[in-house]
Amino acid sequence: MLGLAVVALGCGKLRRECEAVVKTANAFIAESARHRPSPNALPEQAAREALETAARYDKLASDLAAIGVQSDELRPEVERYADLAVRSAASLRAAAHSLETEHFEQARQKRVELDSAAKSEGPLVAKINSVCRK
Repeated sequence: MLGLAVVALGCGKLRRECEAVVKTANAFIAESARHRPSPNALPEQAAREALETAARYDKLASDLAAIGVQSDELRPEVERYADLAVRSAASLRAAAHSLETEHFEQARQKRVELDSAAKSEGPLVAKINSVCRK
């Protein structure tokens, strides 16, 4: 009977952590949807929008860290997600700087880095969802 109680307690902790991660990610997605970059923005506006998006990624990373995920299955995936957010923010800040200094090829390269990193987001989110469905 004690074994079942520990297992049930563990499942409850994982469920709470999953709910917190999902709530945090959904808030980030909703906020990002409200602030879509302008497709034909001038470099100054594109730089400002990149910095605003970087700030949202920084907040996502900070919010994920604040959850303090302890579940062995979920923690590494959430850490990877937070790391992806940090790298994305860094790429966006670098792109913004390149736009501000009119180094447009560098800005394009940073954008390509960001797009490349974003490709890993889908499989990572799928893994988090898989862990949380257990």
